[in-house]
Amino acid sequence: MHLKASVLLPHNYDKSKAYPIRYNVAGYGGRYTRINRLISNKTFMDWWDSEDSPQIITVFLDGEGPFGDSYQMDSDNSGPYGYSLIHELIPFIEKSYRGTDSMMTRFVDGCSTGGWVSLGLQLYYPDVFNGVYSYSPDAIDFENYQLINIYKETNAYTNEFGYLRPVMRDVNGEPLLSLKDFIAYENVLGSSNTYLNSGGQFSAHTALYSPKGANGLPKPIFDPKTGVIDSLVAKSWEKYDFKRYAAKHWAELGPKLEGKIYIWMGDMDNFYLNTGTRGFDEFIKSTSNPKSDAVIEFTPMEGHCWQYSHKEVLLKIQDRINSLEP
Repeated sequence: MHLKASVLLPHNYDKSKAYPIRYNVAGYGGRYTRINRLISNKTFMDWWDSEDSPQIITVFLDGEGPFGDSYQMDSDNSGPYGYSLIHELIPFIEKSYRGTDSMMTRFVDGCSTGGWVSLGLQLYYPDVFNGVYSYSPDAIDFENYQLINIYKETNAYTNEFGYLRPVMRDVNGEPLLSLKDFIAYENVLGSSNTYLNSGGQFSAHTALYSPKGANGLPKPIFDPKTGVIDSLVAKSWEKYDFKRYAAKHWAELGPKLEGKIYIWMGDMDNFYLNTGTRGFDEFIKSTSNPKSDAVIEFTPMEGHCWQYSHKEVLLKIQDRINSLEP
């Protein structure tokens, strides 16, 4: 297996110096080649090549995985992507370009899939990263997996009132697509005639969260045709339910996350991801010993990733670095 990444060096880069570093995670299926779009953006590059830009290295991680996006985390189905990122790719990049391996100046960010992954990396590897900037993350609370409570509900396709669940909407709330139709599309793409190896969003989620089935494919959280939820598989998903994970480990995890978490969400997220972030926010507000200082911002009437900006993330990272200086 090979991992890919691209590296954007700061203005007047000097390889004899030590630099802060930012690991950027793409939206779903994003490749390391997205660096080319950024360096083709004249407005950004004029700023990046000026004395005003922060002296921060940016690494663009690659999302390729066997079932779609790898999500940069360990998976029973896709393999040890988290381990290899932390123990192989990051040390290689930092030895080659950074001049230090200090956690104090290592950060992670992203939007959508990248928002989920970046927050997950900060939560599951709290001693590796010193700050996360997560925008519009995929569902981080599986009691609110978009519009589904996977632990209590019996069918993913229809709600308790018998209506088809939407999976996408416009920012005025108008439903655009049902989950049933979305999965029907993924079922066609999968060689198994199911979403389990379609390479799409729910294929990647299932590969990451589910155990491996007897047929070599991930165990489905819900039946590809009927939408009936498998409660045993739902239970296995808890390991990547960020709210439950953080609550279970808060006594140890909480002190390690102080000052490290920033999350932004549009309250009319096009994929109903604000529901999961609201659930996580409720947990954060309930914490004690320590009381969390995580910053979670919701903006009304804004959609998916609307406020995400490479420049703004870099400036937030610089502010974080400045706050750490004596």
